[in-house]
Amino acid sequence: MNDPWQLFAGHGASQRLALLRAIATQGSISAAARSCGISYKAAWQQVENMNRQSPCALVERVSGGRGGGGTRLTELGAQLLHAWDTAGSALQAADDSPATLPALSRLPLRTSARNQLPGRITRLEAGAVNDTVHIQLAGGQPLIAQVTRSSSEELALAPGRQVVALIKASWMALATPDAAAHIAVANRLVGSISRISPGAVNSEVILQLPGGGTLCVIADNDSIASLQLQTGSTASALFSAQHVILGIFD
Repeated sequence: MNDPWQLFAGHGASQRLALLRAIATQGSISAAARSCGISYKAAWQQVENMNRQSPCALVERVSGGRGGGGTRLTELGAQLLHAWDTAGSALQAADDSPATLPALSRLPLRTSARNQLPGRITRLEAGAVNDTVHIQLAGGQPLIAQVTRSSSEELALAPGRQVVALIKASWMALATPDAAAHIAVANRLVGSISRISPGAVNSEVILQLPGGGTLCVIADNDSIASLQLQTGSTASALFSAQHVILGIFD
C-alpha cells in the first residue's frame, strides 16, 4: 500500500484510528486493546499490519523507563493522527459552509498521494460489488469514485457526507479540454497550468483548479510537447473512478 491515508479509508478504518489514539494515551498495546474492547492479539495484528502497509512504522516499542517499557506512536504516527483529527474538526466546522473546503487541502498531512481534494457526496449509486460515488469538489467540478460495496458500508458513505479524494499524480493523464470531451473517462478536472517542473523523461505539471485547489499530474515530456502545454494553458486531468481513494473523518 505504502500510502498511510488508505489505512483510514477502508474496512476497519474507525477501529484503526481508535487503536492509534489509545496507544498514544495508554502507552501500551495491552492497555490500548482493553480500551478499544479487542483482544491483545487482534490489537497487535492491527499494529503489525499498519506498520507494514505504511511507508514508515506508525507504532514502535520503547524499552526501559519507570514502567519497564511500552509502546508509542512514531513521529509519523503522531503526525498522521494529529493531521487526521485536525482535518475532522475542520470538516465539521465547514458543514454548513462549502466555501471553507479549500482550506482543507492545506492541512499538514504527509502522504505519497500528492492530490487531496475535499468535497461532498452528491449521489451514490449502489451496486452488487462496487458503489459509484459522485462528489462535488469545492470549486464545483464533479468527481466520480468507485469503491467496493463493503468499503462503502464501512465508511457510511451517503449523499451530503464530506470526503477527501486522494489521487496519485502518476494515475492521471493530460489533454486539452476539447480533446478531453471526446475521451471516454470518468473524470475530467479542468484547470490552468501554474507550473511545469521538467525532468529527464517526465514533468510535474501543477493545475490551478477553480475554488483555489491544485492538482499535480506527472506527464511524459513528449505528451506535454505534443499538446503544446505551457504555463497559463488550460488543460484537463483525466483519470478513472477506480483511481480515486476516498477518506472520511469520524
